[in-house]
Amino acid sequence: MGTTAVVLGGGYAGVMAANRLAAAARPGLDVVLVSPGERFVERIRLHEYAAGVRSDATASFESVLHPAIRRVRDTAVRIDAAGRCVRLAGGRLLNYDYLVYAVGSGALKVPEGALTVQQLEGAEDTRTALEALAPGGRVAVVGAGLTAVETAAEIAAHRGDLHVRLHTDGNPLPQVTAAARRGLERSLRRTAVKLQSGVRVSGSGDPHLRLQADVVLWCTGFGVPDLASASGLPVDQEGRLLLDPNLQVPGEERIYGAGDAAVIASPEYAYLRMSCAAAMPMGADAAGNILRGMDGAPGIRHDSGFGGQCVSLGRSDGLVQFVRADDTPVRVHLHGRLAAVQKEIICRMTLRWIRSEIKRSGAYTWPKGLRMTTAEQTQAPAGR
Repeated sequence: MGTTAVVLGGGYAGVMAANRLAAAARPGLDVVLVSPGERFVERIRLHEYAAGVRSDATASFESVLHPAIRRVRDTAVRIDAAGRCVRLAGGRLLNYDYLVYAVGSGALKVPEGALTVQQLEGAEDTRTALEALAPGGRVAVVGAGLTAVETAAEIAAHRGDLHVRLHTDGNPLPQVTAAARRGLERSLRRTAVKLQSGVRVSGSGDPHLRLQADVVLWCTGFGVPDLASASGLPVDQEGRLLLDPNLQVPGEERIYGAGDAAVIASPEYAYLRMSCAAAMPMGADAAGNILRGMDGAPGIRHDSGFGGQCVSLGRSDGLVQFVRADDTPVRVHLHGRLAAVQKEIICRMTLRWIRSEIKRSGAYTWPKGLRMTTAEQTQAPAGR
């Protein structure tokens, strides 16, 4: 009998996991990727697309997926862990021997009338709304994180005829050092982004009237689908699937998780934030542990860390905050054109890393996290 591995989600984590599984070329292993989208979305470029700088922020799935992967264009609505099957929105049932839960994230609840850029549909709506604005139009971006800052700067740099204001309830990019933030604020001033910090923007009422803006972009964070909770799987208070350090669901040895919609429920992994930089290593390790389980070998603890956070502030300006493996910032940071180039290199390399797994399972490597002993790295055997 063959073995079926179903991957839910066609983002960075899901595609990486599917490629690592398929490229291993195990006899009888059938890899199925379930994703509703027609194309792979480069989410790290959606702010460029929304601002009108980039003509497209997608790639064909054929260009990023191993040819042996079967792709199902649909959405999972329920997982039956006991029966090892997934019900799809179209009514189909998919049986699995192993499952990778990598359904990703989207915007948190958005006020009526506001737009988002966290997913392709929202970025498309934002692009259309901005194109319709005449010179002098007012744009309000709400949020203090990476998405909000990059979006505000990109719009202002590309559309110097618009008035762009960034509303934050605290400091913009609170994770960077004070010195790096001063450089960030200088860059925002150069692009004519007006910073309104320290004031929380309510999500009630008409955001256009409250913020006196023609277009309001809501970039206050990410939420995840309720698929895991609706399926009776363990989740945290944000609805993310709970995992052990082997990226398995406790008590469900055939279900693994990766990416924004999953979280390792151990304090030593609290530094792993929702990001492409965390999603791809998780996807790779989830796939690796499935392959180990098929061989009867023990799974390994996930081990990934960060090297820096790259921020684009328009096409010719940026910020790179270097960090320790646990994502805490160090004193070293870059600004200006060099930082913008570094950000662009990382964006381009992301697709190359994903495609590297098509040629050889295990080709992708990443910065390691906090040091662990050999005994800590090896856990009980993964399920077969």
